[in-house]
Amino acid sequence: MIVFLREKFIAKIFMTVVGIVFIIGTVLLFDITGGRQASSERDEEVVAKIGGAEVNRGHFETLVNQEVQRRRDQSQGSRSIDRKQVERDIVDRLVQEQIWLGSTEVTDAEIDRYVRSDPALLSNYNLFHARGFRDAYRQSVRLQMSLENLRNDIQGLELVTDTDLENEYRRQNNKAKLKYIQFKNNDYRNAVKIDDAEVQSYFEDNKENYKNENQANVKYVKIDPKEFVSDEEVRNYYDTHLDEFKTPEIVKARHILKKYPTDATDEQKAEAKTAAEELLEKVTTEISDGADFGELAEKYSEDTGSAVKGGALRGRHPKLPPTGDFFARGDMVPEFEKACFDDLAPGEISDLIETQFGYHIIKLEERRPEEIKPFSQAEFDVRKKLVQIDGVAKAKGVADELIFDVEIFDYQEAVKQDRYKDLALTVQETGFFTQDENRIPTIGGKGSFSGLIEEVFDVEVGVSRVIETKNWGGEIAAYFVAIVLDKKPGSIPDFESVRTEVVEDFRQERAKQMALEDAKKLIDQHSDGESLEKLVEKYVPADDVTSENREVKESDSFSLSPRVSYIPGMGRCRDAMLAAFNLELNAVGGPYEGNTAFYIVQLVDREEADIEKFQNDPEERVKLRRTVLQSKKNDVYSNWFAARKNQTPTEVHADFR
Repeated sequence: MIVFLREKFIAKIFMTVVGIVFIIGTVLLFDITGGRQASSERDEEVVAKIGGAEVNRGHFETLVNQEVQRRRDQSQGSRSIDRKQVERDIVDRLVQEQIWLGSTEVTDAEIDRYVRSDPALLSNYNLFHARGFRDAYRQSVRLQMSLENLRNDIQGLELVTDTDLENEYRRQNNKAKLKYIQFKNNDYRNAVKIDDAEVQSYFEDNKENYKNENQANVKYVKIDPKEFVSDEEVRNYYDTHLDEFKTPEIVKARHILKKYPTDATDEQKAEAKTAAEELLEKVTTEISDGADFGELAEKYSEDTGSAVKGGALRGRHPKLPPTGDFFARGDMVPEFEKACFDDLAPGEISDLIETQFGYHIIKLEERRPEEIKPFSQAEFDVRKKLVQIDGVAKAKGVADELIFDVEIFDYQEAVKQDRYKDLALTVQETGFFTQDENRIPTIGGKGSFSGLIEEVFDVEVGVSRVIETKNWGGEIAAYFVAIVLDKKPGSIPDFESVRTEVVEDFRQERAKQMALEDAKKLIDQHSDGESLEKLVEKYVPADDVTSENREVKESDSFSLSPRVSYIPGMGRCRDAMLAAFNLELNAVGGPYEGNTAFYIVQLVDREEADIEKFQNDPEERVKLRRTVLQSKKNDVYSNWFAARKNQTPTEVHADFR
């Protein structure tokens, strides 16, 4: 990415890592460092020690439950989530965080400078500090900085040889084509004979997949912070805080960079300037001939981060538009900023602009003046802010009063007290619901009221409690004064109550087995040198198979992918893809298992990459080198991480191994 932005970014190698850090990482760190109060002695029990950190049972089980539900949602409600595997994965994530934190030393002073350097970080810091989460936020910043330091160490490595490039070019450009006979699992569903004894046996072997979760029935009163913020208050806040709704002057620009080293000598700078002048002349000529500046930036710029985006740059000002590559004053170094904001008009291309990073050719594409967001556009954000500032405090006050009243009166009488007459509080009951449901009956999606289910299933029956809930964004959504009326423990249901579901699972499993057996039966009849067209003539369909006739089809041409198993024109089948680059031409193989079918295949074409052409194409070599270098850096990181993981002392409670 552009190195002269004042805020450093995490490189592409760590985009997935950063996703983990800020989706689950700050939560994990927050709880590991004691930010969460466990609600019972059992919850406080330490169940894992990782490096120097301790994890309590309550938090660990919450993380596991959340991950189980996430995977269940992704699999569209499947019950067959391996909870033990989830527990192991959560332990791995915790270990990962401790390794990142220990990878480099980050001092408190460095964290302070890092936060103060960025208005957005400073704003978030102040927000977390006001809510009592200062240490948690600092810990998340420490983790981000550790990752960035680690990234910088790896980014300096030059790891790509010519042999690496040629091997990767072969992988991408060696092509294969298959003919195939497909045996779809679903074609055999109607042929499956449902035998009660076999279905019951299947249930006994897989009964954990059908286990009911714990259930609870809750009576509650919901106190919504939004009800404590009026339209007049929203308008008044807007009128008296107009500076908050100003957006700065911003520009959109692209650039081509000719770099020189950070500690460059005068001679090196002179050489770089000469090369930059030649490049400027070349760019000017090509643009006169109709070339696009963005394409030229991708081709010539030595700022690899922005070159892939056609030289486009995006700043770090907190009020930039959510989309588009804009930046504001203060985002760039002074020389670059002056050219964009003071010297160039939209559409103009600069002469050479020297900064501490080298020589830039800049094209200014768009300028937007400072403006004040109209109330109609600001109203939602203002209301949201006031709800969190004033509405939450008032709702919490009402909840704290109501919890005492429900202990004196019953719930119905408590909400009728005069102090609540303007609030229209109502008493509701959920009915029984399970711990893993996506929606809480009479309340709504559990993600919109995070924390409610966890508290409900932790508190004892007959105990009233004020429960603070949060929405997807981590903001307080509502307070509930609630009492658990009854609970039912999780249990494995009797066969009859889940018969329909078991029969369906049994049918799917048996259909898959029949598809495999049918494919094996056919390929066992194959003779040396025989084509698929001849082989398929021997096929005799089984009774009740939906697709009575098998036919030979042909895939599109494809390359070997290290991650994707999809073969165009055929389907997902990793084993068939691998076989295509190992079989002899016209050889037959299989059956190979795909996502939804089995395949018998014949290799009918294989095209070898033109290495000589690649060797004589410098642009292609440069482009591929970037890809291979990133992959190699990923490998370096993976090897480093595996070694550190082996060195990290980890103790896990027997319940979660």
